[in-house]
Amino acid sequence: MESICGKSCESCGWKDQLNCAGCQEDMGRPFSGPCGIAACCREKGHERCETCTYVSGCPRQAQRDGVPRQELQRRDSEAAKYRRLAEIAPLMGKWTWLMFWLVVPSNLAALLTVDLVAQAFPAAEAAGTVLRFLCGLAYVLFLWKLTPVLRGYRTAALCLLVVTLMDLFLLVIPEGSGLLFLLGVPSLIVSFYGDYVEFHTHAQAVEPLDMELAANWRKLWKFLLFSMGALLLFFLSLFMGPFIAVIVGLAALVLAIYCAVMRMVYLWRTAKRFREWTPPALPESSPSPDL
Repeated sequence: MESICGKSCESCGWKDQLNCAGCQEDMGRPFSGPCGIAACCREKGHERCETCTYVSGCPRQAQRDGVPRQELQRRDSEAAKYRRLAEIAPLMGKWTWLMFWLVVPSNLAALLTVDLVAQAFPAAEAAGTVLRFLCGLAYVLFLWKLTPVLRGYRTAALCLLVVTLMDLFLLVIPEGSGLLFLLGVPSLIVSFYGDYVEFHTHAQAVEPLDMELAANWRKLWKFLLFSMGALLLFFLSLFMGPFIAVIVGLAALVLAIYCAVMRMVYLWRTAKRFREWTPPALPESSPSPDL
């Protein structure tokens, strides 16, 4: 039997290795995958390449002998990708799930340390500070557990550890001291860099399963950056009048709440994708035949 490109199926050394029934019987999908030559023939209304007037100078025709090898490489690449996913899925499913639940007490701790709440309930500030410190250490541990998946998680964990310890140190510094600004600004920079690394590492890890979710993780960093910009504008607007300060402050608050909520949503979706993922059945790759 002759193939669409003109090769003889009987003399093809790849037929058995790639379990190919022939592109005529497989409707132009040899090896259970698409064939560019067959697709080209269908688009131009030809049953075979030999009836095409451009067959003599066709680049696809010139490379037809390499198509089976390319298919074998594609299968090996797919198999390697799914083997990697099978290794990291249990880790990602477990620790991102715990990170999702940790965001709730972390946000509660942030609420308890707000000046308005602390003034009304003095004991709440101490409880919130302790809870925030413990949540920070737990989040560091969870990120560190994901280090075998990607090295970016280790960087994010170290950044968060530095920020958590620095925040604890800042608590003992008297108000009005220049050290608050001297140490507070670097702590803020390290915190945002840690978030940047974490979000982009989440995106890189989940991209093979969900490209849309990966893109959302990267977009979330931009919103977090906007919230930081809004916060800086708020401090500047304090010198421009109360009305402008209120507007900018509300915008910063809305952005901060949005980032916190979407962080929870994306952590939940990431954990769900990895917890529900099962490896697909792949055709077995075979050694290349001696041709």
